[in-house]
Amino acid sequence: MSTAGQVIRCRAAVAWESGKPLSIEEVEVAPPQKDEVRIKILFTSLCHTDVYFWDAKGQNPLFPRILGHEAGGIVESVGEGVTDLKPGDHVLPIFTGECKECPHCLSEESNMCDLLRINTDRGEMINNGKSRFSINGKPIYHFLGTSTFS
Repeated sequence: MSTAGQVIRCRAAVAWESGKPLSIEEVEVAPPQKDEVRIKILFTSLCHTDVYFWDAKGQNPLFPRILGHEAGGIVESVGEGVTDLKPGDHVLPIFTGECKECPHCLSEESNMCDLLRINTDRGEMINNGKSRFSINGKPIYHFLGTSTFS
């Protein structure tokens, strides 16, 4: 049964506050928008970077948030304009995307995209500045555009 274009529910480890235990919650996940991919995470891991921002040692603490940025999964659905991936593809999400147009993306020497560069302060998606995660209508912030603890 396809869930493309629909809000789905999944479980996520939510950081409600700095340094407090993560809470396993059922979250709503909005469908992917233009140039976005929604992934069913199969495997994820905890990295020191997640702990650093969970402890609010980063620049701007942002909570509630779903951390995680190292994982493997399967493409569940794709947004408009996505042509390189399709539902069922096995993927490793990365937090440094590529716009495919800026000088860095066009270079053979760098993947530090001007538009999609690592931004730990951004808790929403770039396309429309909104989170795709919520609980009872309350937005839950993203982490590095991946939030793989979901």
